[in-house]
Amino acid sequence: MRKRGSYAVRISGVGEGDHNFSFELDRGFFALFDHSEISNGQVLAEVIMNKKAGVISLHFSIWGKVEVVCDRCLEEFMIDVASTQTIFVKPGDSPGELEDNVLIIGRDDHQVEVGQYLYEFIVLALPYQKIHPGDEDGNSSCNQDMLNRLNAHRIEEPDKEEKTDPRWDALKGIIEKNK
Repeated sequence: MRKRGSYAVRISGVGEGDHNFSFELDRGFFALFDHSEISNGQVLAEVIMNKKAGVISLHFSIWGKVEVVCDRCLEEFMIDVASTQTIFVKPGDSPGELEDNVLIIGRDDHQVEVGQYLYEFIVLALPYQKIHPGDEDGNSSCNQDMLNRLNAHRIEEPDKEEKTDPRWDALKGIIEKNK
């Protein structure tokens, strides 16, 4: 298993301009994060570091597939993810995040750890509802046994006749006359 330091972008010893870093994210990467909703994946991440005097920008491009649990049938399945994000890195005296996309690092730091950012960008790229995609005919590809169990516990609402307040019926008549 890799250490979190394996997902770092070296900033010292490189000249100004663009520098490319590539990462392959798999089961070992996602195992680094406790209580992750992603158990496995085949994700490629490219980080382009643009280094200028006083500021560094990290441009993230992430694409691939990750394994998640279906919100409907609770079976795991692979879902596509893609994301592009940018973070600005500045050296300073008090390391930490200044804003959502601005990171302050120590003046003596030689690299930026991007593993947490890669993970967060992948999670943010997931859809709100993670449900098996439909097949060619538009039918659900969820576990049919689980769907049958869910349907067995569904409460059917009885047909409701629309009941109206008789006081409003007179007003409805006035509205209809004025049309």
